[in-house]
Amino acid sequence: MAPRILSSVDPGPPAGSGPGRATALPPGRGALGGCRVTVTCNILDIFRIFCLIGSGQTREVGSVQAPEGRPRWRVVQWTTGIVGSTALRAIVEHPDLELVGCYTHSAQKAGQDAGLLCGIEPVGIRATSEVADIIALAPDCVVYMPQWPDLGELEQLLRAGINVATSARLVNGRHYGEGAGERLAAAAASGQASLYGSGCNPMHVPTVALASTAMCRRVDRLAITESMDCALYASAGNWQAYGFGTPPEEARLRDELWRLEPDYLEALEIVADGLRLPVDDYTLELDCAVANEDRDLGFMSIPRGTVAALDARWSALFEGQPVVTMRTTWKLGSFLGYTETPDWPLLYGYRIDVQGEPNLRLKLNFSFDDLEHIDIGVTTAMPIVNALASVCAAPAGVLSPLDLPLVTGRHGSPRQPKPRPGLH
Repeated sequence: MAPRILSSVDPGPPAGSGPGRATALPPGRGALGGCRVTVTCNILDIFRIFCLIGSGQTREVGSVQAPEGRPRWRVVQWTTGIVGSTALRAIVEHPDLELVGCYTHSAQKAGQDAGLLCGIEPVGIRATSEVADIIALAPDCVVYMPQWPDLGELEQLLRAGINVATSARLVNGRHYGEGAGERLAAAAASGQASLYGSGCNPMHVPTVALASTAMCRRVDRLAITESMDCALYASAGNWQAYGFGTPPEEARLRDELWRLEPDYLEALEIVADGLRLPVDDYTLELDCAVANEDRDLGFMSIPRGTVAALDARWSALFEGQPVVTMRTTWKLGSFLGYTETPDWPLLYGYRIDVQGEPNLRLKLNFSFDDLEHIDIGVTTAMPIVNALASVCAAPAGVLSPLDLPLVTGRHGSPRQPKPRPGLH
């Protein structure tokens, strides 16, 4: 049974009800309304998705076209993990982009064809682990997708005059230490290049949230909730860094998340700036849930009694009250029948709540038509790939979604990468 999408417009539940109620708006502010997309899926199909991670093909999505009369934008893919592989396949199929290089941190991957590293036929580009090789290519843009950013690498690329678009947990660097924001801005100015940080959340979902407020006369508060089981994103290093499978020490987990994810603070700042909401402080509150039994997820194990879910609430405050909140409720493996305590309900997607005049509620879920070739990195990679032409054409500097024209997908593609035999 394939996922079934039901789309309708309805008033939605009243504020404070249903899954994720901790982010509901204060009572007495009126009911919230909005657009709802509901996804239902047979549990066996979900399990098949889990088993098919990394199998393959991308959907047909796109970007702003290259200017008339000029060659395609020359692009380098930096790393080929879950999201990087998706991005490379999308670049190869895109009629306005040309893949000219591929960087890898892995000595084992260096020298291999980039297409083979990403599950498609050879593309004639061999991966390199030398930054100097990438700079020598003089590409228009590097699609920078390691798990976490390296400030020195970014400075090198920008000073060399290479635009950078990244999903590596960095929006503008202003909430990283060591003066990262100022250093990145200086490097971009020196090389007359642009730096753009995005991804699914941050920064695409907050951009959708900002756009939704165009129908409001007044905005007092905005809340974004991400609520899902993330076991399809099979990156043990990612989840272990967040503390999954470790003792449930909430103070330690909170401090570690604050250190690892300053991009959430950067996203809060951009949203507040876009809404002209004053901010004088930032906070992070965190709760964890523990596994009720040992769980084997295939790519990692979570022992009984250790962290199996996190509920984090990032807030931008003014005079002690939240004006923008980003909540992430993440579980690993509950859809496979595992349980944890406490057992938080999930939205299996995103919800945007706007308190103002009028109040708004939007729900965003996604599904895949082809479960045999699901590409779990697509929702993170495509907000970057679809923005590349705009990033390359933008003035030099550190950019946010507020600085770019509307980024959209596109219909169809005359150039599609061919999957390697045996992958589907």
